[in-house]
Amino acid sequence: MPLWKDPRTGRWRYQFQHLGQRHSKTGFRTKVEARSDMEAHRKSLSDPPTPPSSPTPCALDLENLMVEYLRVAERQLAPKTLEYRKIAFRRFLGHAKNIPASQVTTRMVENYLLSRPTNHNFNKDRTELLRLFNWGFKRLMVPSNPVTLVDKLPVDTPRKVIPTPEQMARMLVAAGPERPLLLVLFHTMARIDEVLRLKWEDVNFEQKAVRLWTRKRRGGSWEFDWMPMNEDLEKVLWGLWQKRKAGEWVFVNSFTNSRYKDRFKLMRSICRRAGLPQFGYHTIRHFVASYLVDKKKVSLPVISRLLRHKNLQTTERYLQAIDPRFRDTMRLLEGDLVEPTHNLLTDLLTKEKGGQKF
Repeated sequence: MPLWKDPRTGRWRYQFQHLGQRHSKTGFRTKVEARSDMEAHRKSLSDPPTPPSSPTPCALDLENLMVEYLRVAERQLAPKTLEYRKIAFRRFLGHAKNIPASQVTTRMVENYLLSRPTNHNFNKDRTELLRLFNWGFKRLMVPSNPVTLVDKLPVDTPRKVIPTPEQMARMLVAAGPERPLLLVLFHTMARIDEVLRLKWEDVNFEQKAVRLWTRKRRGGSWEFDWMPMNEDLEKVLWGLWQKRKAGEWVFVNSFTNSRYKDRFKLMRSICRRAGLPQFGYHTIRHFVASYLVDKKKVSLPVISRLLRHKNLQTTERYLQAIDPRFRDTMRLLEGDLVEPTHNLLTDLLTKEKGGQKF
Protein backbone atom coordinates (compact mmCIF):
# COMPACT_ATOMS: atom_id res chain seq x y z
CA MET A 1 0.00 0.00 0.00
CA PRO A 2 1.71 3.23 -1.10
CA LEU A 3 -0.46 5.49 1.08
CA TRP A 4 -1.63 4.94 4.63
CA LYS A 5 -2.42 6.71 7.85
CA ASP A 6 0.02 6.14 10.69
CA PRO A 7 -2.09 5.04 13.72
CA ARG A 8 0.48 6.35 16.19
CA THR A 9 0.64 9.92 14.87
CA GLY A 10 -2.62 10.22 12.93
CA ARG A 11 -0.63 11.59 9.95
CA TRP A 12 -0.62 10.30 6.41
CA ARG A 13 2.47 8.63 4.95
CA TYR A 14 3.61 7.31 1.54
CA GLN A 15 6.19 4.81 0.38
CA PHE A 16 7.30 3.58 -3.09
CA GLN A 17 10.29 2.05 -4.85
CA HIS A 18 12.29 3.56 -7.73
CA LEU A 19 15.17 1.74 -9.44
CA GLY A 20 15.45 -0.66 -6.51
CA GLN A 21 15.55 2.06 -3.84
CA ARG A 22 12.78 2.77 -1.33
CA HIS A 23 11.49 6.30 -0.88
CA SER A 24 9.06 7.40 1.86
CA LYS A 25 7.82 10.46 3.68
CA THR A 26 5.37 11.13 6.51
CA GLY A 27 3.65 13.94 8.34
CA PHE A 28 0.88 14.87 5.90
CA ARG A 29 -2.46 16.01 7.39
CA THR A 30 -4.59 14.65 4.50
CA LYS A 31 -4.41 11.85 2.00
CA VAL A 32 -4.58 14.37 -0.87
CA GLU A 33 -1.45 16.17 0.36
CA ALA A 34 0.42 12.86 0.71
CA ARG A 35 -0.58 11.70 -2.83
CA SER A 36 0.36 15.07 -4.37
CA ASP A 37 3.79 15.06 -2.73
CA MET A 38 4.40 11.42 -3.72
CA GLU A 39 3.64 12.15 -7.38
CA ALA A 40 5.95 15.15 -7.35
CA HIS A 41 8.64 13.02 -5.69
CA ARG A 42 8.31 10.31 -8.35
CA LYS A 43 8.46 12.88 -11.15
CA SER A 44 11.62 14.45 -9.74
CA LEU A 45 13.27 11.03 -9.73
CA SER A 46 12.17 10.23 -13.29
CA ASP A 47 13.19 13.56 -14.92
CA PRO A 48 16.91 13.91 -15.87
CA PRO A 49 18.79 16.29 -13.61
CA THR A 50 19.21 19.82 -14.92
CA PRO A 51 22.90 20.48 -15.65
CA PRO A 52 24.36 23.37 -13.69
CA SER A 53 24.45 26.53 -15.71
CA SER A 54 27.90 27.78 -16.69
CA PRO A 55 29.01 30.89 -14.87
CA THR A 56 28.25 34.10 -16.67
CA PRO A 57 31.25 36.24 -17.49
CA CYS A 58 31.35 39.26 -15.26
CA ALA A 59 30.65 42.65 -16.79
CA LEU A 60 33.96 44.44 -17.40
CA ASP A 61 34.74 47.43 -19.55
CA LEU A 62 37.58 47.34 -22.07
CA GLU A 63 39.94 49.58 -20.13
CA ASN A 64 39.62 47.53 -16.95
CA LEU A 65 40.23 44.32 -18.91
CA MET A 66 43.49 45.82 -20.20
CA VAL A 67 44.49 47.02 -16.73
CA GLU A 68 43.87 43.57 -15.21
CA TYR A 69 45.87 41.89 -17.97
CA LEU A 70 48.83 44.30 -17.72
CA ARG A 71 48.90 43.93 -13.93
CA VAL A 72 49.80 40.27 -14.44
CA ALA A 73 51.89 40.75 -17.60
CA GLU A 74 54.32 43.17 -15.98
CA ARG A 75 55.54 40.25 -13.85
CA GLN A 76 56.23 38.15 -16.95
CA LEU A 77 57.33 40.40 -19.80
CA ALA A 78 60.50 42.28 -20.60
CA PRO A 79 60.05 46.09 -20.22
CA LYS A 80 60.35 46.71 -23.97
CA THR A 81 57.67 44.10 -24.79
CA LEU A 82 55.40 45.38 -22.05
CA GLU A 83 55.72 48.96 -23.27
CA TYR A 84 54.72 48.06 -26.83
CA ARG A 85 51.75 46.08 -25.54
CA LYS A 86 50.58 49.12 -23.57
CA ILE A 87 50.89 51.31 -26.68
CA ALA A 88 48.89 48.83 -28.79
CA PHE A 89 46.14 48.61 -26.15
CA ARG A 90 46.00 52.39 -25.86
CA ARG A 91 45.54 52.74 -29.63
CA PHE A 92 42.73 50.19 -29.72
CA LEU A 93 41.03 51.78 -26.71
CA GLY A 94 41.07 55.13 -28.52
CA HIS A 95 39.43 53.48 -31.54
CA ALA A 96 36.81 51.34 -29.77
CA LYS A 97 36.18 53.66 -26.78
CA ASN A 98 35.68 52.28 -23.30
CA ILE A 99 32.74 49.99 -24.05
CA PRO A 100 31.99 46.75 -22.16
CA ALA A 101 34.64 44.20 -23.17
CA SER A 102 31.92 41.69 -24.03
CA GLN A 103 30.59 44.07 -26.73
CA VAL A 104 33.84 44.16 -28.73
CA THR A 105 33.12 42.50 -32.09
CA THR A 106 35.27 40.97 -34.79
CA ARG A 107 34.24 43.74 -37.18
CA MET A 108 35.33 46.38 -34.67
CA VAL A 109 38.75 44.73 -34.25
CA GLU A 110 39.24 44.34 -37.99
CA ASN A 111 38.32 47.98 -38.69
CA TYR A 112 40.91 49.09 -36.15
CA LEU A 113 43.61 46.83 -37.58
CA LEU A 114 42.91 48.06 -41.11
CA SER A 115 43.64 51.58 -39.89
CA ARG A 116 47.25 50.57 -39.16
CA PRO A 117 49.67 51.79 -41.83
CA THR A 118 51.21 48.46 -42.93
CA ASN A 119 50.39 44.76 -42.98
CA HIS A 120 53.22 44.24 -40.51
CA ASN A 121 51.58 46.68 -38.07
CA PHE A 122 48.23 44.98 -38.70
CA ASN A 123 49.63 41.55 -37.76
CA LYS A 124 51.60 42.82 -34.79
CA ASP A 125 48.65 44.57 -33.16
CA ARG A 126 46.42 41.60 -34.00
CA THR A 127 48.78 39.40 -31.97
CA GLU A 128 48.64 41.75 -28.98
CA LEU A 129 44.82 41.91 -28.99
CA LEU A 130 44.59 38.13 -29.50
CA ARG A 131 46.64 37.63 -26.31
CA LEU A 132 44.49 40.11 -24.39
CA PHE A 133 41.16 38.49 -25.25
CA ASN A 134 42.51 34.95 -24.87
CA TRP A 135 43.57 35.89 -21.36
CA GLY A 136 40.17 37.42 -20.60
CA PHE A 137 38.28 34.44 -22.06
CA LYS A 138 40.17 31.94 -19.90
CA ARG A 139 39.21 33.95 -16.82
CA LEU A 140 35.53 34.32 -17.84
CA MET A 141 35.93 38.08 -18.24
CA VAL A 142 34.67 37.98 -21.85
CA PRO A 143 32.31 35.42 -23.46
CA SER A 144 34.54 34.84 -26.52
CA ASN A 145 37.62 36.08 -28.36
CA PRO A 146 36.59 38.43 -31.20
CA VAL A 147 40.13 38.47 -32.66
CA THR A 148 40.20 34.77 -33.52
CA LEU A 149 38.27 35.21 -36.76
CA VAL A 150 40.54 38.00 -38.03
CA ASP A 151 43.11 36.47 -40.40
CA LYS A 152 46.68 37.64 -40.69
CA LEU A 153 47.66 39.67 -43.75
CA PRO A 154 50.53 38.65 -46.05
CA VAL A 155 53.85 40.32 -45.33
CA ASP A 156 56.90 40.32 -47.57
CA THR A 157 59.89 38.95 -45.69
CA PRO A 158 62.57 41.65 -45.77
CA ARG A 159 65.93 40.65 -47.19
CA LYS A 160 68.47 40.43 -44.42
CA VAL A 161 71.44 42.69 -45.04
CA ILE A 162 74.58 41.30 -43.42
CA PRO A 163 77.83 43.27 -43.42
CA THR A 164 80.78 41.97 -45.39
CA PRO A 165 84.09 41.17 -43.62
CA GLU A 166 85.48 44.46 -44.90
CA GLN A 167 82.48 46.40 -43.55
CA MET A 168 82.77 44.59 -40.23
CA ALA A 169 86.43 45.60 -39.99
CA ARG A 170 85.56 49.23 -40.79
CA MET A 171 82.95 49.20 -38.02
CA LEU A 172 85.49 47.97 -35.49
CA VAL A 173 87.98 50.67 -36.50
CA ALA A 174 85.31 53.41 -36.33
CA ALA A 175 84.08 52.21 -32.91
CA GLY A 176 87.15 53.69 -31.18
CA PRO A 177 86.81 53.45 -27.38
CA GLU A 178 83.57 51.49 -27.77
CA ARG A 179 85.37 48.72 -29.69
CA PRO A 180 85.29 46.29 -26.69
CA LEU A 181 81.47 46.23 -26.82
CA LEU A 182 81.47 45.21 -30.49
CA LEU A 183 84.21 42.65 -29.90
CA VAL A 184 82.28 41.02 -27.06
CA LEU A 185 79.21 40.86 -29.31
CA PHE A 186 81.39 39.37 -32.05
CA HIS A 187 83.05 36.68 -29.94
CA THR A 188 79.94 35.63 -27.97
CA MET A 189 77.39 35.84 -30.82
CA ALA A 190 75.12 37.36 -28.15
CA ARG A 191 72.21 39.77 -28.33
CA ILE A 192 72.93 43.34 -27.28
CA ASP A 193 70.76 43.16 -24.16
CA GLU A 194 72.57 40.00 -23.05
CA VAL A 195 75.94 41.74 -23.31
CA LEU A 196 74.75 44.91 -21.56
CA ARG A 197 73.51 42.70 -18.68
CA LEU A 198 76.92 41.08 -18.21
CA LYS A 199 78.16 41.23 -14.62
CA TRP A 200 81.68 40.38 -13.52
CA GLU A 201 80.27 37.37 -11.70
CA ASP A 202 79.24 36.10 -15.16
CA VAL A 203 82.86 36.15 -16.37
CA ASN A 204 84.99 33.18 -15.34
CA PHE A 205 88.59 33.68 -16.39
CA GLU A 206 89.73 30.40 -14.81
CA GLN A 207 87.22 28.29 -16.73
CA LYS A 208 87.41 30.61 -19.77
CA ALA A 209 83.62 30.94 -19.94
CA VAL A 210 80.99 33.68 -20.06
CA ARG A 211 77.46 33.33 -18.69
CA LEU A 212 74.74 34.89 -20.84
CA TRP A 213 71.21 35.46 -19.53
CA THR A 214 68.09 35.56 -21.69
CA ARG A 215 64.31 35.68 -21.39
CA LYS A 216 63.71 34.69 -25.01
CA ARG A 217 62.41 31.29 -24.01
CA ARG A 218 58.94 29.85 -23.49
CA GLY A 219 57.45 31.13 -20.24
CA GLY A 220 59.56 34.31 -20.12
CA SER A 221 61.74 33.17 -17.20
CA TRP A 222 65.39 34.23 -16.98
CA GLU A 223 67.69 31.42 -18.12
CA PHE A 224 71.45 31.32 -18.61
CA ASP A 225 73.98 29.50 -20.77
CA TRP A 226 77.73 29.26 -20.22
CA MET A 227 79.58 30.06 -23.44
CA PRO A 228 83.28 29.36 -24.18
CA MET A 229 85.73 32.26 -24.06
CA ASN A 230 88.36 32.28 -26.81
CA GLU A 231 91.70 34.07 -26.44
CA ASP A 232 90.57 37.25 -28.20
CA LEU A 233 87.52 37.55 -25.95
CA GLU A 234 89.66 36.87 -22.89
CA LYS A 235 92.02 39.73 -23.84
CA VAL A 236 89.09 42.14 -24.29
CA LEU A 237 87.43 41.22 -20.99
CA TRP A 238 90.72 41.16 -19.09
CA GLY A 239 91.44 44.67 -20.37
CA LEU A 240 88.03 45.84 -19.16
CA TRP A 241 88.58 44.10 -15.80
CA GLN A 242 91.88 45.91 -15.24
CA LYS A 243 90.29 49.29 -16.02
CA ARG A 244 87.11 48.64 -14.01
CA LYS A 245 85.90 50.86 -11.24
CA ALA A 246 83.78 49.76 -8.29
CA GLY A 247 80.65 48.08 -9.58
CA GLU A 248 79.19 44.79 -10.72
CA TRP A 249 78.56 45.57 -14.40
CA VAL A 250 81.03 44.90 -17.22
CA PHE A 251 79.75 47.83 -19.31
CA VAL A 252 79.00 50.73 -16.99
CA ASN A 253 77.12 53.93 -17.84
CA SER A 254 79.32 56.65 -16.34
CA PHE A 255 76.32 58.96 -15.88
CA THR A 256 74.26 56.49 -13.83
CA ASN A 257 77.05 54.23 -12.47
CA SER A 258 74.83 51.31 -13.50
CA ARG A 259 74.45 49.23 -16.62
CA TYR A 260 73.31 50.64 -19.96
CA LYS A 261 69.64 49.95 -20.66
CA ASP A 262 70.21 50.33 -24.39
CA ARG A 263 72.67 51.96 -26.80
CA PHE A 264 70.56 52.89 -29.80
CA LYS A 265 72.57 55.91 -30.88
CA LEU A 266 76.00 54.29 -30.64
CA MET A 267 75.68 51.93 -33.61
CA ARG A 268 74.20 54.70 -35.74
CA SER A 269 77.20 56.90 -34.93
CA ILE A 270 79.71 54.12 -35.63
CA CYS A 271 78.19 53.35 -39.04
CA ARG A 272 78.15 57.02 -39.95
CA ARG A 273 81.84 57.44 -39.05
CA ALA A 274 82.70 54.27 -41.01
CA GLY A 275 80.78 55.53 -44.07
CA LEU A 276 78.48 52.49 -43.98
CA PRO A 277 74.72 52.03 -44.27
CA GLN A 278 72.82 51.70 -41.01
CA PHE A 279 73.52 48.35 -39.35
CA GLY A 280 72.13 47.20 -36.02
CA TYR A 281 73.80 45.24 -33.25
CA HIS A 282 71.94 42.11 -34.31
CA THR A 283 73.69 42.13 -37.69
CA ILE A 284 76.93 41.27 -35.85
CA ARG A 285 75.28 38.09 -34.56
CA HIS A 286 74.08 37.31 -38.10
CA PHE A 287 77.51 38.08 -39.55
CA VAL A 288 79.41 35.74 -37.22
CA ALA A 289 76.92 32.88 -37.66
CA SER A 290 76.93 33.22 -41.46
CA TYR A 291 80.73 33.54 -41.55
CA LEU A 292 81.18 30.32 -39.55
CA VAL A 293 78.76 28.44 -41.81
CA ASP A 294 79.95 29.80 -45.18
CA LYS A 295 83.68 30.28 -44.66
CA LYS A 296 84.59 27.90 -41.84
CA LYS A 297 82.07 25.16 -42.77
CA VAL A 298 80.81 24.76 -39.21
CA SER A 299 77.74 22.53 -39.03
CA LEU A 300 74.28 23.96 -38.38
CA PRO A 301 73.76 22.02 -35.10
CA VAL A 302 76.93 23.59 -33.66
CA ILE A 303 75.89 27.06 -34.83
CA SER A 304 72.45 26.49 -33.32
CA ARG A 305 74.02 25.71 -29.94
CA LEU A 306 76.24 28.80 -30.13
CA LEU A 307 73.23 30.97 -30.97
CA ARG A 308 71.42 29.24 -28.08
CA HIS A 309 68.43 28.32 -30.21
CA LYS A 310 66.31 25.52 -28.79
CA ASN A 311 65.23 24.37 -32.25
CA LEU A 312 67.46 23.73 -35.27
CA GLN A 313 64.71 24.98 -37.59
CA THR A 314 65.00 28.38 -35.92
CA THR A 315 68.67 28.48 -36.89
CA GLU A 316 67.90 27.42 -40.47
CA ARG A 317 65.38 30.25 -40.84
CA TYR A 318 67.72 32.64 -39.03
CA LEU A 319 70.57 32.03 -41.45
CA GLN A 320 68.38 31.24 -44.46
CA ALA A 321 70.74 28.28 -44.79
CA ILE A 322 70.41 25.33 -47.13
CA ASP A 323 70.64 21.90 -45.56
CA PRO A 324 73.98 20.30 -46.65
CA ARG A 325 72.09 17.07 -47.39
CA PHE A 326 70.13 18.92 -50.09
CA ARG A 327 73.37 20.07 -51.71
CA ASP A 328 74.73 16.52 -51.71
CA THR A 329 71.51 15.27 -53.30
CA MET A 330 71.53 17.89 -56.04
CA ARG A 331 75.17 17.02 -56.86
CA LEU A 332 73.94 13.58 -57.90
CA LEU A 333 72.39 15.24 -60.98
CA GLU A 334 75.64 16.86 -62.11
CA GLY A 335 76.61 15.78 -65.61
CA ASP A 336 73.57 13.54 -66.16
CA LEU A 337 72.20 15.75 -68.96
CA VAL A 338 75.10 18.07 -69.79
CA GLU A 339 77.42 15.40 -71.24
CA PRO A 340 74.74 13.55 -73.34
CA THR A 341 73.49 16.90 -74.66
CA HIS A 342 77.00 17.95 -75.62
CA ASN A 343 77.61 14.67 -77.45
CA LEU A 344 74.30 14.95 -79.32
CA LEU A 345 75.04 18.50 -80.45
CA THR A 346 78.50 17.45 -81.62
CA ASP A 347 77.03 14.64 -83.74
CA LEU A 348 74.42 16.94 -85.27
CA LEU A 349 77.00 19.60 -86.16
CA THR A 350 79.23 16.94 -87.74
CA LYS A 351 76.38 15.69 -89.92
CA GLU A 352 75.45 19.25 -90.95
CA LYS A 353 79.02 19.92 -92.15
CA GLY A 354 78.84 16.74 -94.22
CA GLY A 355 75.85 18.12 -96.13
CA GLN A 356 73.28 16.06 -94.38
CA LYS A 357 70.00 17.64 -93.33
CA PHE A 358 68.35 16.93 -90.10
